[in-house]
Amino acid sequence: MSLRWVLLLWLSLLLGCTALTLPPNRPLARPVAFRGAYEEFPSGLRLVVHEAPHMSRVTMNVSYRVGATDEPSGKEGLAHLVEHLTFQARPGGEKAPRLASLLLASGAEFNAVTSYDSTDYFFTAPPEQLPLLTALEAERLRDPLRHVTEEDFRVARDVVVAELRQRYETSPEGAQQRWLHEVLLPSHPYGRTSGGTPESLQRLTLEDARAFVQAHYTSAHVVVVVSGPKPADAMRSTVTQGFAELTLSGKSGPSKPVRREPPPFPAESRARAPRVVRSGPVEHPRLWLVWTVPGLYSGMTPQAFAAEGMLNNRLATQLAREEQAHGSSVTLEVLDGVTLLVARVDLMKAEDAEDVADLVLDQLVDLYGNPGRLGGLTAAARSSLLTEAFRSLEQFPAREAARFLRATGEPDYVQGWPQQIREGLSRDLGPYLYKYVRRERARMLLMVPEQAGSGRATVAERFAPLAGPEDFGDEERSLPPGASDARQVARPPGLAQAERFILGNGLQVVALRRTGMPLLEARLWVRTQTPTTEGALSLSRLAVHGSYMSAGRKWYHGAKVGARTELQLREEGQPVLSVSAPSGNLVHVLEDMQQWMWDAEVELRPFEAVQDWQVRQLEREASSSDVLAERALLSRMFPGHPYGLAPGVEEAKRFTASQATKWVKEELNPDRATLLLVGDLPPAPKLRTLVSEMLGRWRGKGGRVEPPPVPPLPRRRQVVVLDRPGASQAELLVGVRWPELSAQEDAAASALVWLLEHRLDRQLRERLGLTYGVRVGHEARPRASLLRIRAAVERGAAAGALEQLLAELGTLEAELLPREVVELARWQVARGYDLRFQTSAAAAERLLELERLGRPPDFWETYPEAIAAVTPEAVQALVRKLGLGSEAVIILGDAATLRPQLESAGYPVEVLSRSTQPKQER
Repeated sequence: MSLRWVLLLWLSLLLGCTALTLPPNRPLARPVAFRGAYEEFPSGLRLVVHEAPHMSRVTMNVSYRVGATDEPSGKEGLAHLVEHLTFQARPGGEKAPRLASLLLASGAEFNAVTSYDSTDYFFTAPPEQLPLLTALEAERLRDPLRHVTEEDFRVARDVVVAELRQRYETSPEGAQQRWLHEVLLPSHPYGRTSGGTPESLQRLTLEDARAFVQAHYTSAHVVVVVSGPKPADAMRSTVTQGFAELTLSGKSGPSKPVRREPPPFPAESRARAPRVVRSGPVEHPRLWLVWTVPGLYSGMTPQAFAAEGMLNNRLATQLAREEQAHGSSVTLEVLDGVTLLVARVDLMKAEDAEDVADLVLDQLVDLYGNPGRLGGLTAAARSSLLTEAFRSLEQFPAREAARFLRATGEPDYVQGWPQQIREGLSRDLGPYLYKYVRRERARMLLMVPEQAGSGRATVAERFAPLAGPEDFGDEERSLPPGASDARQVARPPGLAQAERFILGNGLQVVALRRTGMPLLEARLWVRTQTPTTEGALSLSRLAVHGSYMSAGRKWYHGAKVGARTELQLREEGQPVLSVSAPSGNLVHVLEDMQQWMWDAEVELRPFEAVQDWQVRQLEREASSSDVLAERALLSRMFPGHPYGLAPGVEEAKRFTASQATKWVKEELNPDRATLLLVGDLPPAPKLRTLVSEMLGRWRGKGGRVEPPPVPPLPRRRQVVVLDRPGASQAELLVGVRWPELSAQEDAAASALVWLLEHRLDRQLRERLGLTYGVRVGHEARPRASLLRIRAAVERGAAAGALEQLLAELGTLEAELLPREVVELARWQVARGYDLRFQTSAAAAERLLELERLGRPPDFWETYPEAIAAVTPEAVQALVRKLGLGSEAVIILGDAATLRPQLESAGYPVEVLSRSTQPKQER
């Protein structure tokens, strides 16, 4: 459960508030026109071109009208396997590089996805790479499995089986989504498992794959969507030339595009279906309620999104008052023929399932039974969806544009989707809710924690680490000439062009203009004193949220103009208010900020609501092993330091509204604040005047904020088992400390993250079969950095996997990696660099990062130089800065099995249970 639950309790009171003399409380944004072209070729191939001058990269999506619903009976998983196999093709000949290697060498970020309804291949790359990449995608269409061998097929099938097991056997969400389809849609095309089963995959042959592509990988099945900064005519010409004869009519004349006849809408059940109960990999009982509503081809997708938002808000409001649930969410799965509206509630006890289900279903009755209020809610949903539509256009959703074309025949997604929103939500949602989201149409699935299982017995071994390029897979990874210069694809993002000025009250303003879309991203960050005790951390949380809610009772425009607002305390315990809104609503955004900062009084009722929420949240977190694992890690990584603190229940209970008010007056002052604005902003003089008028009267002087002390390094390695009795899997979470890193070291850390993840995945997953995947990340904080490694393994392999992981780090410390391996890692970092800044929201976060970490304004402009300078020596020097030997290892799993195994391998073990609160190391 999040603070959103509490905020919604109060926002419902705001509709009656008197508005200020401001522009209308609705989304205000200049129209966005479709600048592009559409063509349907004689071969049946369709092309949509979208000109987006604001984009730094070109994006292409090649969508094939074939998915899991098109697989022959008994050959489930074939569509997904074919997707993998196409990357193994060798367009240039038997000994030539594979398609995946050619895409990698281009500097593109690329991937693919197979759904029930389509298979999509997509990439984003520097604009000058469009001709090459178009030619490669044309080769995929021309001969999808060229020179794919039986051995290629076997390896790809094994990878897909492992991916399937990861999705359905180790991921609670994946397994439950599969069961929802099976329970809700029996004997329906959407009721089969997307991706198949290990058994169905093992039955497939290379000849099955060849027959499948011959039937479905044709020009008439394809929609190509390309978006980029070049003129539309130039991109259209490039794509047409690249696909060449694939755009022409065949021997029998022109072909019509393959039209989609989606699977039928499921038949209506005459009686309420009984609740289905299953056991599975969940920590708490989980209740699912699902409704089938019309799919994409119905044209009623906006209504489905509006229903999702309304139900989500209602559940958040109601369940916040109850003691029966940890939290809830509502999501949509939009398919061509049907959409699934899915509500999920994590229960305290399985016995409460019926009561909570009734509470959820009562919300629906209240919604469509109150037409007066429903009109306002529908208008708010329309505003929110229109704002989200603008936000999506910043990084043009090429896959959604292809789906929209197939469903509507309309190539103009830019104006077509917003128009569908306006028309679909032009009247209240009552009739739609009554028809499709009634109580009796709900289908229920209750997941209860599975009983203890034995798991797979795997003997822990010591594995010899390797130090050469052989650790990086079998596929060719040829790079283009000059790839040692990562600046070919990693380019300065232009964040240093942001205007900076300081108001008379000390408020710092950073403004970056991005004129592509009528959007605004705002971040208000206040540098408060770093909390040094659990009590101080609890008070800051209470005071920040209490003061914001107190101001919000009187003034709140964000929800009415479709803005997305979030108030967080970041890692250092300092508040950041984030707002996404149409650019024409800048004055509304500033007005809300002004009212929050003007009103320092924390009122009793909002404070009590926040305090009640925080106490309940902390009590519930005490039973979450994931939360406890994170706290155990941080307390051991940052011993005796504010970064290792966690708020406590008793501390949250003892504070008062007057103490919160005192904290606000001392800490939330303009001379400690920075306002970051990114997007379609007014000209500089007008912006300065507006910000000064709205926030210049914010008064107060907080004085100097002392930076957090340098965190001491942990003194020793610690291995902690957080007990999950009977769990067949063990989740390893390993943290290793660095000091604060320079720009050059940060770039080397990015390369090391890729190297470690790829190396460990190769060793633990592909060679030894101990895990379905490894995740490595780098987290920068003021005065410290943290390397995180996470992997899920069979519990019998925990000690062996840990030994292998630590041995790999030791090898990187002791031996230089080959230059070509580091060059590959550097290229991988460079390929994704531009994506860090693609949207206004991403740019705002990167600017905020500069402020939080005290980095210079040109940090991101010079970062490509730092990437290009990463060498084997730099990587080794960075590894030697790690606190090797003082790692924190947190393992979530069955302590009765794990402890003896780990101790036999020489690791002293501390066992924690959910009733044991992690204490900070001193």
